[in-house]
Amino acid sequence: MRRERSNKITRQIILILLSLLLVSFAVFTLSTFSSGDISLYVLGETANSARHEELVSALGNDRPFLIRYLEFLKNFFTLNWGNNIQGYPIRNLIFSRSVVTLEIMVITLLISILLSLIISALSVRKEKGVIDHLSDFFLLIIFSLPSFSLAIILMLVFSIYIPVFPTSGFVSLTSSIIGNLRTVFLPSLSLALMHTALYIRVLKKSLKREMRKDYITGSRSRGKREGLIILTDALPPASLSLIALSSQSAASLIAGSAVTETVFSIPGLGSLIVSASLQRDTATTTIIIMLISLAVAMISIISRLLMFLINPKAKEE
Repeated sequence: MRRERSNKITRQIILILLSLLLVSFAVFTLSTFSSGDISLYVLGETANSARHEELVSALGNDRPFLIRYLEFLKNFFTLNWGNNIQGYPIRNLIFSRSVVTLEIMVITLLISILLSLIISALSVRKEKGVIDHLSDFFLLIIFSLPSFSLAIILMLVFSIYIPVFPTSGFVSLTSSIIGNLRTVFLPSLSLALMHTALYIRVLKKSLKREMRKDYITGSRSRGKREGLIILTDALPPASLSLIALSSQSAASLIAGSAVTETVFSIPGLGSLIVSASLQRDTATTTIIIMLISLAVAMISIISRLLMFLINPKAKEE
């Protein structure tokens, strides 16, 4: 049994590595052939041919495609990411921006998971009750709104009409903890509400399915309180779907942060990839996309391990 489990883990790791290799090749190919001649964008079309050839050679664009791709892989895994189109080190730029985006993602996940657990548990406790109907209405409203409009609505309400949070900008944790929380709360909340609606829809179905099973009836017959049954008996197996969904939504969370960070002028990884794309900074965009793919793969492995810990039967599936 242990050998079978280790073989499954090995196959998953190999599959993830092959997926990353495929993503890296696709990203490098698209960034190479879709951006055109980047030297013309930097120098302008009026630049002389000597200066143009000098920049092409400096960028390494005169070498064969396969050689450049292999060098790209080597540089990525050795963190030798070079400079962006403006001459700044990409590694320092990405690391500083990643801290901001990581903080927003952690707060977003905490808010969305906490809200979905509370609302789903209360809805299931009294099915077809007031909270159950209100949660369905909440889902309808959230799913009908684009993510950027939700961010703008929150900004209008809590920054303009009720000036509690700033409309834009970012304060680091080292400067002020309170100031930092005030600047990241609205961006995190706008992302969290979208994911909360999705989590509630999945978790409510899982909880309702668990509450109809025989072991729940047995717990009720033993006189166990309904709230305790939901928390200790039904919620652990039902939360497996939530863990799987939260890992799958990691990529969409990063993509949503690009819009949210742009709206709130947050100097994070999402706004960086938007500005880099507009500037045709292919070196920066390819590194960011590779990092996102790697992060999604790692989150998928961690979520699978959590599912194994919560439900030992999942190890045998």
